Amino acid sequence: MTSAAADIPAGFTSSQRSSALLDLIGPIFESGAGPDYRLGLRVDQRHVNAKGFCHGALLAMLADVHLGRLCALSAAPRLNLVTAGLNLSYLAPARLGQWLQAEGAIDRVGKSLACATGLVLADGRPALRATGTFQVIAERAAA
Repeated sequence: MTSAAADIPAGFTSSQRSSALLDLIGPIFESGAGPDYRLGLRVDQRHVNAKGFCHGALLAMLADVHLGRLCALSAAPRLNLVTAGLNLSYLAPARLGQWLQAEGAIDRVGKSLACATGLVLADGRPALRATGTFQVIAERAAA
């Protein structure tokens, strides 16, 4: 185990779901399942401004990905979603070295929209409150 891996809270493992963008900011870690699903990330030098504060866009992206996954994983098979709206309230700054953890709850999953609300915590303290609305998209039929 590397020192970086030792710095990850117990119960979190590397996320198996990624994208080119998440690979640029990660590694992203995940823990739990169902309503206890959480995402985590350690704030490093790539994520901060000259004063050592985490960029708000990173907090927003973590919330967006987490709330979307929370809704998507609520059904079997997994729902295909795109973000329709994201409302954010920045509560406190996150700093270099802090552990960011996204937690939330599903408000509603319908036929065309899914909604969830959550927090991004920085070392256990609320840094961002987010409400996400996601459009359910159907799979395209094979050509």
